[in-house]
Amino acid sequence: MLLASYEPEVILPPCDFTRETVSAIGHIAGDISPVFPYLNAIIPGAEYQPAGQVLRFKWEGHLVTLRPNEMAAAGFTDANEAVEFLARLQQLINDTWERRHTIQPSTVQRKRLVATDVYRLLPRTNCKACGQPTCFTFAAKLTLGEVTLDACPALAEPQYAEQWMKLQEMVANAVFI
Repeated sequence: MLLASYEPEVILPPCDFTRETVSAIGHIAGDISPVFPYLNAIIPGAEYQPAGQVLRFKWEGHLVTLRPNEMAAAGFTDANEAVEFLARLQQLINDTWERRHTIQPSTVQRKRLVATDVYRLLPRTNCKACGQPTCFTFAAKLTLGEVTLDACPALAEPQYAEQWMKLQEMVANAVFI
């Protein structure tokens, strides 16, 4: 077991007192960074920074940040939800660590998609077939992980095959946080 225990701390975000969410930090006595490459390999869209020993990802609808001696998460309605989430996160870390011999570790550093870069590769017809009012709206939602490339039927047309391939590669190597 990599993460035997931690000290939970529930905090209100200091920036915005009108928000009704809380964040949680699990203070860890040991170092959990050895599990980061394994988590990076199994969590789609994770953002791994090996030099800074930080792993960020979205899990169960919450933003998670892992550091060697800390696990932090945000967006909870109350302290109980936050503490329960930390327990599930501890389980994810330990389960991943236990299965590490079956996982190919990854130190890939994914990047965030930029809406203008995506837009340049789209057909730019504003046909609305994807359900969005414009191709730029589609591009912006794609960068947030709110839509998928398959939602754009025009990209399946032969004249967009090269753009389709480039977009697939961009999405496969992207962070969605």
